[in-house]
Amino acid sequence: MPPLFRPSGSRTKAQRDREADQRRGSARERGYTTRWDKARKGYLLSHPLCAYCEAEGQVTPATLVDHLYPQQTYPETFWETDWWVPCCKPCHDGPKQRAEREGKAAIDALAKRLGRPLL
Repeated sequence: MPPLFRPSGSRTKAQRDREADQRRGSARERGYTTRWDKARKGYLLSHPLCAYCEAEGQVTPATLVDHLYPQQTYPETFWETDWWVPCCKPCHDGPKQRAEREGKAAIDALAKRLGRPLL
């Protein structure tokens, strides 16, 4: 394939992604410490299935613990297990991210569907 046209001085996707990661900070800087690793592991042991898939009538193993209310916006929810959601990566990267982009009302609707308390 021929190279893609990119105006002189514009950044590549890799450069943009790298800059976004630098602004965001590392996982440890965002609070995902050894304490979180242990809490996450214990939570997944007691909640092994994806809650988003279960709400759709599917059975999928959970591989992540998601903060229902994004912890960057609502830092007080970071350690509140009422708002932790066991999930698979496709659900975390798809419907959950879409709800976050749509705003708090969409996240509240998701919380109701999952039977979680509202923030």
